[in-house]
Amino acid sequence: MKNTETQDSTHAELEAIKHSLLLQKSEILNKNFEFKEQQSSLSKNSDEADAVSQELESNLSIQLHERDRHSLVLIDKALSKFATNSYGECEGCGDMIDVRRLKARPLATLCISCMEEQESPTRNLIQ
Repeated sequence: MKNTETQDSTHAELEAIKHSLLLQKSEILNKNFEFKEQQSSLSKNSDEADAVSQELESNLSIQLHERDRHSLVLIDKALSKFATNSYGECEGCGDMIDVRRLKARPLATLCISCMEEQESPTRNLIQ
């Protein structure tokens, strides 16, 4: 009986993660639409100071947009794993990633052991 409760709890936690990823994707897509609107409405300023300020603001917006695009790719990858029932599988060893790690980092693709091995200074020296 306890095993079934644990599986139900894990399933509910994974569904909550999936819902959170879908919300994040929606927010990024909305920001993407706003970014495109903002870029198309940029006007030429006659004042040099205003033009520089607008250019700096535009550069920052572009950097944030690129970060969001990268996040969107990772979110789509995670959501596709939900579709194939492979979400939470470590890409390094194939074991299941602990649900607590997935709740903290929903886009994690490696378990703690594989992540530590990847970040190991001796491994970096060998490569």
